[in-house]
Amino acid sequence: MYVLTDIETGGVYAVNDTSTGSRVVTMFIDKDDATRYHGLLMSNGFKRDLEVNEIEPDTVRDNCSQYGYEYTVITPDDLVVPPTE
Repeated sequence: MYVLTDIETGGVYAVNDTSTGSRVVTMFIDKDDATRYHGLLMSNGFKRDLEVNEIEPDTVRDNCSQYGYEYTVITPDDLVVPPTE
């Protein structure tokens, strides 16, 4: 799986789910999808420097559970567009 991480802090990128108020980490099965999402974020003017990193899904699940975040898995068949922030 692939996630976006902050180059400076190493933190995993998460979006705010406005309907629930929770933070959601997006995991991508396909690296190309993660790279495409990253490009869309940057073109929308996202301010932090992010990079695509491969990570074990269990690590993300455990950290989300520990810090009260949620997560979602994006398959190659999914279409996901980053929020405009």
